[in-house]
Amino acid sequence: MDIHRTKIFDSIISFVEKGYYFFLAIIMAMTIYNVFHNLGLSPIESFDEARHGVNAYEMIKNNNYIVSTYGYKNDYWNLKPPVSYWTIIAGYKAAGFNELGLRAASACAAVLTILILALFMSYKYDKLSALISAIVLSTTTQYITEHCARTGDADSVFVLFFTISMICLSLSSKSLRWLYVSGVAFSLAFLTKSFHALNIILIICMYLILSKDIFRMKFVQIILVIVNSFFLIAIWGFYRYKQDGLKFFQAMINYDLLARTSSTVEKHGGDSYFYLDKISSSYFHWIIVLFAVVAANVLLLKHRREKEQLIDKSLVLILWITVPLILYSLAKTKIQWYIIPVYPALAVVIGAGASSYLKCRYRNLISQLFLTFLILHSAYRSENYILNVISKTWTDPGQIVLKELKSYPQYTGKNIYTTFFGYSAEDPYRFRQNYLLSAELYDDLIPLEGGFEGFLNDKTNNPIILLKKDKNILAQKEKYRLKILLEYDDAVILTKEK
Repeated sequence: MDIHRTKIFDSIISFVEKGYYFFLAIIMAMTIYNVFHNLGLSPIESFDEARHGVNAYEMIKNNNYIVSTYGYKNDYWNLKPPVSYWTIIAGYKAAGFNELGLRAASACAAVLTILILALFMSYKYDKLSALISAIVLSTTTQYITEHCARTGDADSVFVLFFTISMICLSLSSKSLRWLYVSGVAFSLAFLTKSFHALNIILIICMYLILSKDIFRMKFVQIILVIVNSFFLIAIWGFYRYKQDGLKFFQAMINYDLLARTSSTVEKHGGDSYFYLDKISSSYFHWIIVLFAVVAANVLLLKHRREKEQLIDKSLVLILWITVPLILYSLAKTKIQWYIIPVYPALAVVIGAGASSYLKCRYRNLISQLFLTFLILHSAYRSENYILNVISKTWTDPGQIVLKELKSYPQYTGKNIYTTFFGYSAEDPYRFRQNYLLSAELYDDLIPLEGGFEGFLNDKTNNPIILLKKDKNILAQKEKYRLKILLEYDDAVILTKEK
């Protein structure tokens, strides 16, 4: 009876693998829905989505695709090389100067990452592991909903290049050409998110040493790996140096590398378990599956003769997970999305481990059914959470009135000021990043500091100001001969009467 039931279970697995492309298409359709549904309906977020959006928009306006600016001044706060800005620019060109255009590249990168991961799993492991890994990553809540796949930040594109580099490194045991591609992917990751990519080069170096592959490589091959890894970075560095010398690089090293690792920057701190706590909370259901898969496969080791070979095959995965966890945990500055690049690796572990156990010949039908239940339950709970998040939309009054300003083309390209909707209570005359991007993106406005006084003293044609709508507005309106151009909720745009 047990044997009969096991054969039925094997038949189900066989059916799933025979319909691999059909099931993969369903998973990818779900992925596309997860990352694109309502993508352009949520307001622009300050820190860091808006900052990247401004950098990309002003690159277009300045016709300079090397130097990033903010408020049309060289940006020495967002110290990233230009690849992430280029991807946002591509989104603007494809979907328009709006929220969808801002986030389109991130969404596409996430879809591509999951597809590449599935194809890799099918090639290196089997079709069942590919389907499981794809559904794990496509329902990883932090990856989909936080600062990555659905936002205009650099993280989704960075994770794409990180994943490609690790996949190619894993395949380098078959052909050294893959190692060269891994190096190129590292350089693109560095050009996307700067020193975060040092995780990649450290993993590559550790893998080559621990696997002893480096001792089997010729000197010219080692040189080619180094050249492939740093050639694109050197080209960008040359052109950036021509723009403002060493200033940008010094800021990169002093702030983005040394300050973030040795001190708590911008109050982003945490203890040594910060990232483990984040994974255990946002990845809770898949963590249960991960533990079950690892435990099940550990029990199977006694039946396997190729234990050392299995460890060798897992070396890239082990480094892929542990190196970022350790390095980011040691750094003083801790931000929850720094750890996102490990999620594709965890998906690989779950996919490969689950498939290995579900198809093993050492039968334990109850445990196999239980593991299947855990996978389906985790996918359902995680997907349900994602659907709940992406179904909710909200509005931002300031962004609404700035968007409605499109209906007044005579104000396009004009100066705009603010007070209430400023950067902070201490600095109300400097625009919050999301409003600065909204002003530029929707109406090509020029946001200026100076507040109400700056607005009144502006002698140019048709200056405007974004304010909080309160009882003082009417008094100011009468006193200075102003008129309300647009209003929504507690936001109002004023202009001067002719």
